Amino acid sequence: MVNLDTVEGEINGSVSYHYDAIADVLYLRRAGTLDLPTLGEETDEGLIELRDEQSGELVGITVVSWRKRFGNGVFPDS
Repeated sequence: MVNLDTVEGEINGSVSYHYDAIADVLYLRRAGTLDLPTLGEETDEGLIELRDEQSGELVGITVVSWRKRFGNGVFPDS
């Protein structure tokens, strides 16, 4: 049996994702923005919007308790 702590990758080369299963946090960033300094601000929905420090453009979202909030079913073992 294999237990995964994290899952990461890209979707269509435009969105980078990283899911930390132990902390239950999903990180989403526009591809090509991973090295940009950002400022985070929590929304009314409890998401954290990440904005480019220079332009203020939205470049990512962090979802705390992603599986608890949006998941269903049994978490796969492998």
